[in-house]
Amino acid sequence: MKNIFHRALTFVCGVAALSSCSLSQAPLSHEATLPATYQRALPDTGSMAQEPWNVFYADTSLRGFIAIALQNNPDTKAALQRIRMAYADYALMQGRMLPNVNALVKGNVERFGRYTMNGIGNEDTNRSESLPADQQLPNPYPEWFAGLSFSWEVNLWGKLSSRRQAALNRLMASEEMHHGVMTWLISAIAENYYELMGLDQERKVLLENLRLQEFGLELVTIQKAGGKVNQLAVDQFESTLLSTRTRLVRVEQNIRVTEARVNQLLGRYPQPLSRDSITHYRPIREVKAGQPERLLAYRPDIREAEFNLRATHADVRAARAAFYPSLNVTATGGFSAFDVSKWFLTPGSSVYSLGAGLSAPIFQRRRIKALYASATARQQLAFTLYEKSVLTGYHEVFALLHNFYSLRTQIDLKQQETDVLHRAFASSNDLFAVGFATYLEVIMAQRRVLDVELELTGLRMEQLKNVAALYRASGGGWSPPGGR
Repeated sequence: MKNIFHRALTFVCGVAALSSCSLSQAPLSHEATLPATYQRALPDTGSMAQEPWNVFYADTSLRGFIAIALQNNPDTKAALQRIRMAYADYALMQGRMLPNVNALVKGNVERFGRYTMNGIGNEDTNRSESLPADQQLPNPYPEWFAGLSFSWEVNLWGKLSSRRQAALNRLMASEEMHHGVMTWLISAIAENYYELMGLDQERKVLLENLRLQEFGLELVTIQKAGGKVNQLAVDQFESTLLSTRTRLVRVEQNIRVTEARVNQLLGRYPQPLSRDSITHYRPIREVKAGQPERLLAYRPDIREAEFNLRATHADVRAARAAFYPSLNVTATGGFSAFDVSKWFLTPGSSVYSLGAGLSAPIFQRRRIKALYASATARQQLAFTLYEKSVLTGYHEVFALLHNFYSLRTQIDLKQQETDVLHRAFASSNDLFAVGFATYLEVIMAQRRVLDVELELTGLRMEQLKNVAALYRASGGGWSPPGGR
């Protein structure tokens, strides 16, 4: 018997070896190489991504909106459900590593024909003088069984553990996807919040300029009545006033649309939003982007792609192991009798069976090779997506970081231009009042002041939005309060 088993094992392993030849492939490495810097001499003082969102954003109203969104936003809820689904898949693969034990109660009735082997044999057995009456077999013959059944596929070649590892990595990837949704949501709320503050400031600038333009229109109307200017001057002032009113209507509409967008991110219907003034924000002089290698640890999309790549590594190992023999162990134990009353009263009703079997694919080689080819293709795809996520992450931070310093310079220059134009506008009003400046000079100065104030507001708003986007691009926003 032992020789037969050894021969069978040798045959099965030989068939498996032939089936799995020429399938060796080195796993793709997930260690990415990034440039040392973002081409800007910045000290490595850490990354803003290390700061929790409730520390990074000091605005109380903004923090409140973010907290509401993390609880109510449909995208975060959907991401949590995907995590639960991935956890269930992992638990399922965990269960496949363990033996399958079932309680079993069954019964069946069989009638033997008189001209069959069982029928003749049972009838002959019943006529035996040494057979007690309570052991004679009835016809029809009922059989009742109660006990346990056991089955277990042994983790040969690591096939089951590889599948479990793949499920675990996909669970981790789903958690990183949830982190990615959090970083996107926090950034989206912050950027729209800053846009609202910028629009509020634009409305304030327009209202102040409307007041000045209305005063200027009254003044030029009086001068026309005194014969100092003609109707053309009045029309020019009135045209400027109407243009500013049009811009005010457009800004107020943008405010309503942006408020509705923020409320949608909060998972609720439109309602007024309380917010701070952009004038309370000092221009930001520096940011902490960290070194590029930190992206591998902080950016959720890169971490998600890495876990997906690891999962495909495990898939390839499991697909390769499918070419080798599988070992299954089965066992059954319990009580069996043609009379239920004899289950526990007589020791002779106890039964058991124990078996083990090796099986290797022979005629399924084409199907298994196709599955293996599919697994390796998915591995190559996951590797490409991982490289893409690393490249995308670096370029996002690179662009936002350089844009930040460009905006900082533009804000400084625009602030100087604003101060100069305010002086020029004040001088033009004084000179116009005493007749040393034309109304066109006053109108042009006034228009330029309005334009430059709106441009400065837009730049400051753009810088705040840029910092929020840089915080997201660096991987900030998903760590729990207290950092990591």
